[in-house]
Amino acid sequence: MVRFKQVIFFTVISLVILLLILYPKPVLIFTAYSLTIIYILWGIYHLVILIIGLKKPFNPETKLRTYPKISLIIPARDEPILQRTIEVCLNNVEYPLDRKELIVVTEDPVGERISTWYSQVYPGRVVPLIRREYFPTKPSALNDSLTLCKGEIIGIVDVEDIPDVDTFIKVASAFENYNLDSVQAILRISNESDSWITRIFSMEYAGWFRVMLNGRSKLGFFTPLGGTGNYIRKDAISEVGRWDPLNLAEDAEITVRFYLSGRKVVVLDARHWEEAPVTFKAWLKQRTRWFRGWIQSLEKYFRVLIKPTVIKRLSLINALSIISMLIAPIMVLLNWLAYSLTIYWVLEYFKVIPLNLMENVFPWWAILPLAFNVIYYYTWIEGAVLEGMGTAKTLIKYLPHMIFYMNFMMPLAAIRAFYQQIFKDVFWEKTKHVGKGVRWTVIEKTS
Repeated sequence: MVRFKQVIFFTVISLVILLLILYPKPVLIFTAYSLTIIYILWGIYHLVILIIGLKKPFNPETKLRTYPKISLIIPARDEPILQRTIEVCLNNVEYPLDRKELIVVTEDPVGERISTWYSQVYPGRVVPLIRREYFPTKPSALNDSLTLCKGEIIGIVDVEDIPDVDTFIKVASAFENYNLDSVQAILRISNESDSWITRIFSMEYAGWFRVMLNGRSKLGFFTPLGGTGNYIRKDAISEVGRWDPLNLAEDAEITVRFYLSGRKVVVLDARHWEEAPVTFKAWLKQRTRWFRGWIQSLEKYFRVLIKPTVIKRLSLINALSIISMLIAPIMVLLNWLAYSLTIYWVLEYFKVIPLNLMENVFPWWAILPLAFNVIYYYTWIEGAVLEGMGTAKTLIKYLPHMIFYMNFMMPLAAIRAFYQQIFKDVFWEKTKHVGKGVRWTVIEKTS
C-alpha cells in the first residue's frame, strides 16, 4: 500500500511539473482563482460556525433519578502521573463510587504496579489490563479495554486529564435525561504558562472546543470527538465497529462512522483539564499524528461521502462538514501556496523574474488566507476570553505568536503528516507530558 501511494505521489508531482512547463500561465491563473473560491467558501462556512459557537454550550440539569454506570478507560504508557488521575476520577469527581469503574490499560512496569495496587485497594472499581503482546496504538488499547467495561457509558480519560467535579453528573444527565448517544466535554489546558507554545495551544483549544465545536454541534454539523473527555454509549461503539486500531486520530475516525449511522455528538458544558506539549518537538509529533489521522480518514471516507445515496441521507451540508474537517491539513498547506503566488507576482512586478506569467492579475488571493486566518485568531482570542483566560486586550499581544503558529508550525506538521502517510507504515508517536502535573508529582514524591 505504501508503494502504491508513492507511485501516485510521484505521478501527480510529475504531471503538475509537466503542466507548468507546457502551460505555465493558465496553470498559475487557474490555481490563483481556485484558491480564491476555496478561501471564500471556507471563510463563510467558518464565520457562520463562529457566530453560532459563541452561544453557551449545552448544559444539562444535574438532577438524576438513576445513576447509569460509567466505565472510564485510562490508556497509560510510561505516565508518571497515573496515580493522580486514578485518585481524581475515583475520589474528586462527584458520582457514586459504586456506579463508576476505571479500566486502566497499560504496557509498562510502572503502570502495571500502580494499576494493580489500586485494583486491590478498590476491588471492582479499578480494573487493570496489562498488555504483553499488543499493537502499539491508543485505539488498539481502547478496543482491548472495551471488553472489560461493565458500564452503559464509556468515557475516555487521558492520563493528564483532570475532569471538573461535576463532569460525570452532567454526562449522566445528558444520556439519561436527553437520550444522547455521545457527548464531548470542553478540553482546557492547565499548563498554559509553561511556554509560549502552551499559551497559544491553550488559546487554540479554547477556540476549537468552546467556539468551533460548540458551533458545529448546535448547527448539527459534523462534530469530531476530542480524543479524551468524550463519553459514548457502549452499545453505540459496538454497533459502529469499535475504534480503528490503525487510525492515528481514532476519535475523528469513529465520529465519521457515528454520523454515517445517524448519530450525533453534542458538546457539553463540562471541562477536562489536560496538559499541552511544552516544546516544539513534542508539539510537532502530536500535531503530525493528528493530521495524519485526518488524512487517513479522508482517504477512507471521501469516496463514501460523495456518493449520491450518502449525500441524500446525510444532506449535502453535513457531508461537506465532514470533508471540511478532514481536509484541514490541506488547507494549512494552501496558505503557503497562496503566499508563494504572491511572492512570484512581486518578483515579476519588480522585474526580478523576466517573465509576465501573472501580468494584469492582482495577487489579492494571497490576502484571502491572511484575511480568513483572522477568523481563527479571533476565535482563539474569543474562546480564551469565554474560558476566563484573560481579556481581549491582554490576549491580543500574542497575535505575532498566533501568526507564526498558524502559518509556519501548522504547515510543517501537515507536510510531515503527508510525508509519513506516503512513505511510512503506521506508527504511534507518543506525546510525552512534562508539564506542571508531572513536576508537581515529582515534587510530592521527593518531599
